[in-house]
Amino acid sequence: MARSASLKAVAAEAGVSISTVSRAFTRPELIGHDTREQILAIADRLGYHPNRTARSLATGRTALLAVLLPDIANPFFPPLVRAVEDTAYDRGYSVLLMDTDEHLDREAKLLRSLSGQADGVIVCSPRSRTEALRSAAERTPIVLVNRTIEGIASVSCGTRDGVRQLVDHLHSLGHRDIVYLAGPSSSWSDRERRDSARRQAKKLSMRFQVLGHYPATFEGGVMAADAVAASGATAAIAFDDVMAMGVLRRLTERGFAVPGQVSVSGCDDIFFAAMTSPPLTSIATPIAEAGRTAVNLLIDELTGASREKRQVTLSGNLVVRGSTGPTPAERG
Repeated sequence: MARSASLKAVAAEAGVSISTVSRAFTRPELIGHDTREQILAIADRLGYHPNRTARSLATGRTALLAVLLPDIANPFFPPLVRAVEDTAYDRGYSVLLMDTDEHLDREAKLLRSLSGQADGVIVCSPRSRTEALRSAAERTPIVLVNRTIEGIASVSCGTRDGVRQLVDHLHSLGHRDIVYLAGPSSSWSDRERRDSARRQAKKLSMRFQVLGHYPATFEGGVMAADAVAASGATAAIAFDDVMAMGVLRRLTERGFAVPGQVSVSGCDDIFFAAMTSPPLTSIATPIAEAGRTAVNLLIDELTGASREKRQVTLSGNLVVRGSTGPTPAERG
């Protein structure tokens, strides 16, 4: 069936105009959600599929959003990806996922290659220098997740309050000597968490050490655990939960009781945090909400609904589980 005939067939079946059917595919923000869903369902049933290339040439848009992740295997990101895809779909966009593998050069190359290939890009936990990200934003609309740069829209899962709560929690359990296990040196989130922990520990007159940088992986946590054991600290805060799980495994292998001798905690409260032995104390971050917000910020910019480069911060909170407890002295 010819393309125009297919448009007519979909329009007739849906009881709407041909232009409304066209907008369902090219400018979905201009029609109601229920109307668009009805049109898409009918189009699928009739076998109508618009020519993406022709549509791109006609509108100057691809209806494609790219998402750059530093490590697609990190369990922190699936809730974000799911939220991004669901929100993008509801607003008429497809999503392309790309993994930078924590490499600055790869991140920069992908950002350059996406200019003209995607309508906009969501860059999660970017490692690139500020100047490089500003340059990329001049070529393609960008929203950053867990990084703030003046003049670029962003969504941050703020863990400052959660980290302060965690340090207060450890202090209330009698801990006076704690360590922070630093993640990747290029990570904005690592700096935020480390500095917040340091400030709160200083406020409470606690001894505070930074160990690392370590890879944000299970293996990185295994490496960090030996440094924790050598430090003499009674509590460790890991950059993220995956690293904290590696710490738990290695300390247990070495015969340390957690939390009897050393308390261990992480950040992000990923799905597996409640499944470790003991269950992991962590800082919950609203990562799915961050994904939804990032998509809406980006599409609002693309459609002209908002010209403001908004910077949104979402708050995290402490989740106490069995991996933190009183110091041996407090246990009596």
